[in-house]
Amino acid sequence: MQAVTRGRAAFTASVVAAAVVAGLSWPAYAGQGNGNGSSTPGSIESHVVITDSAGAAVEGAQHLVSAGVAWDPPACWYEPAYTPDQFDSAYQQTMAGLSGAGSYDALAEYQKLKADGDFHRGQDGMWWSMVKSKKAWGIPNRSSCEQPPGVVWVPTGTRLAGVLAVTPEMLSKLAYGATKLPPPSVKLSPAPDKQTVNLPTFVSFAQPIQPVSVTASLNYAGVSVAASTLAVPVSLRIDAGTSDASPAMCTYPFTKSGNGYQVDSSGAACNITYQRSSRGGSYPLTAQVTWKVTWTPSADPNAQPANPLPDGVTGGAPQDVIVREIQTIVTQ
Repeated sequence: MQAVTRGRAAFTASVVAAAVVAGLSWPAYAGQGNGNGSSTPGSIESHVVITDSAGAAVEGAQHLVSAGVAWDPPACWYEPAYTPDQFDSAYQQTMAGLSGAGSYDALAEYQKLKADGDFHRGQDGMWWSMVKSKKAWGIPNRSSCEQPPGVVWVPTGTRLAGVLAVTPEMLSKLAYGATKLPPPSVKLSPAPDKQTVNLPTFVSFAQPIQPVSVTASLNYAGVSVAASTLAVPVSLRIDAGTSDASPAMCTYPFTKSGNGYQVDSSGAACNITYQRSSRGGSYPLTAQVTWKVTWTPSADPNAQPANPLPDGVTGGAPQDVIVREIQTIVTQ
């Protein structure tokens, strides 16, 4: 990362905060992850690009849900947006659409910026702006934006302090929120409609589950920063859907199988055994996978260091299990 390093940000007298974004109704919103940014001056879009390892393409893929802790991606942050020329042009365009008192305030601020360094022309740095991510990339987000709206000048080699700026750690949260994983569709033996009282139920997957990686990156105006997450399945929990089973729940570890991970409970010490028939109905057997999630400050999810993130869980739709009793006749 070049333009944001350790140090103190230069919040000068020419900082434009709420006066621009709030007072001038300056639009600030994130794009859809295509990395092209906005072609219209005055419209601020994120230059963050999110890519995944095809996890989102799997039928029925679902967003990773953190286990045991509340973990939301950031709703907004600051990132580089304008060169001095671009900001000057965007500001003038915004002023052209104003009238009344707002136009006078905008003109006064514009003149102040011109007098105080001419929008920092000739200096090494960028104008950074607050962008929002709540609706971008389809990431579910329950948190609200707590960053002050605004545009600030950040010289190259300084860190934007006091607000959430784009960093690898911040991008790791975006990548976590964008992670989609395959549903745990387990194969039962005997088949779901052929279960028998007092016979164990074995579980496995038709195909090994693949790890899923997601990269969130920004490469714009000399600022290059990225973070990648890697989600690996570590355990499978099976719930019988009734207390008329012993045990009613089993948990199995995943083992490496080729490039993926598999569970085969045929040799396990714990296998669900139904002790009563479903009496013309069915039991809703459910499966839940726990994923270990790590992140790296790079575009390579397998790089080091692998920093921990909260474990995530995915659950599949219940399978209707029909359990019958087998009547036997003992003869001598």
